[in-house]
Amino acid sequence: MRHSIGIDLGTTNVKAVLVAANGTVIASTARALTSGVEGDTVEQDPEAIWRLVIDSITELTSLRPTEARSIESIGVCSQYSSIVGVDATGRPTSPLIMWSDQRGSDYSWAIISEHDTAFDTWVQRHGIPPVGGGLSLAHILHLQFERPETHAATTAYVEAMDYVTARLTSRITSTQQTAFMTQLCDNRTLGNTHYDADLVAMSGVDSTRLPALIEVESVVAPIVGEIAETTGLPAGVVVAAGTNDTATVAVATGALESGIGGLAIGTTSVLIDTVESFSVDLDHEIVSMPGPFGDSYLTMAENGLGGRVLEHTIDHIVHPDDILGSNSHGDPFSSVDIALSATSPAAGDVMFLPWLAGSLAPNSSHAMRGGFINMSLETVRVDLIRSVAEGVAHNLAWLLPHVEALSGNRVDQINFTGGGARSKAWVQVIADVLGRPVAVVAQPHLATARAAALLSLQRCGAITRTDLAAAVEIGPVHDPATRHRALYDHRQSQFEACFEALLPIHTALGGTP
Repeated sequence: MRHSIGIDLGTTNVKAVLVAANGTVIASTARALTSGVEGDTVEQDPEAIWRLVIDSITELTSLRPTEARSIESIGVCSQYSSIVGVDATGRPTSPLIMWSDQRGSDYSWAIISEHDTAFDTWVQRHGIPPVGGGLSLAHILHLQFERPETHAATTAYVEAMDYVTARLTSRITSTQQTAFMTQLCDNRTLGNTHYDADLVAMSGVDSTRLPALIEVESVVAPIVGEIAETTGLPAGVVVAAGTNDTATVAVATGALESGIGGLAIGTTSVLIDTVESFSVDLDHEIVSMPGPFGDSYLTMAENGLGGRVLEHTIDHIVHPDDILGSNSHGDPFSSVDIALSATSPAAGDVMFLPWLAGSLAPNSSHAMRGGFINMSLETVRVDLIRSVAEGVAHNLAWLLPHVEALSGNRVDQINFTGGGARSKAWVQVIADVLGRPVAVVAQPHLATARAAALLSLQRCGAITRTDLAAAVEIGPVHDPATRHRALYDHRQSQFEACFEALLPIHTALGGTP
């Protein structure tokens, strides 16, 4: 049996799995990642990431040495809009500037002011204009103009998944799919292996620091011999072109099929559907992005923080360990299930607004903030947990019709993956609030890494796209409870009204008096 390794580099951890060609997960491992946060600056140490990747691969081969001998490929996926500079060998010349880092935004806005046609050109060719914060283009411009010594030492600026493939192979590459947030490709045509000359010129990016583009379904190169020896991999293992986590989740959830939507809730919440052609809905911050294959687009519909706000509520409000005392706990999702079983829909009338770090689709604002509203003297801790679970679901319900409008497809069923899918009770809440059946992908916390592994086998010809689709494993379907429909519809309208009412207040609070 052929085998592969899948690496899922997220915001908070590195997961790796050893997978058989039939989709069976043979072994898995996970290691925590930390970010350095100071105001709008959010960075990770790329050398620390690399050590975790190597340690993870080594652990997998040590756990299953027999299967390790038949490993043929490695697939890497990651969060995106996170940029690191690398030298000619793929080693880092800068920190990894994370997707939530706001630096470089002024340079992006300057493009619009300096070029009258810039906004329309970007929308017409790429889909996303160079405005707002947290974009890879802005991160590149920050490093280029504010860290000249770093820029001089840099051969290319790459996303996180392309950084890992470069370290594994000593070949620096990117694809139209992984380079999406650098905003320098014409996405009206799939399969591009060159940057758009007009976008590059208007951006001011040093074109000599852009990685070579290869086809999205390509193999980058065999793994470096020394790394194979260090990790216990057989010689000749190939590394597939990376994918971003949205594209990989589409494969993991079966969202490439008609009528199926993909949902991933980890640090953030993402809704995924297929789109037949290049499409843009700037009013709701939804666009099409190149998919995991060279013939399809996906919706880019980033809903903002998801599982992270639930973890924050449990760790810092419900079960804190701080100067006021210790009330620590084990798995946060055990608290979720307890709270949801002990409360009723609407959480004692408390509503939670999940925009703790600003909002994204369907209404983007860096200034927006969240919190609990409509609390009373009867409000207790379990109400708070339920209201957070419902608030994240209401944010998704706000997004869903706009995703369907862009794709032109109705989502008949949502297949759910990510750490948030471990709570069966939360799955039911999401189904009830969205009014759609929701099913959990098997081993949801490993599904994205598993999909990356299987994609790598497809890239090297060991399995087909039909095999990929057949490998999707879905658990029982949670149908929405019709008895809650009127209640959640009413609360949905108030949830959306809260955004409009409170945005001016949060904008004022975030400004300088």
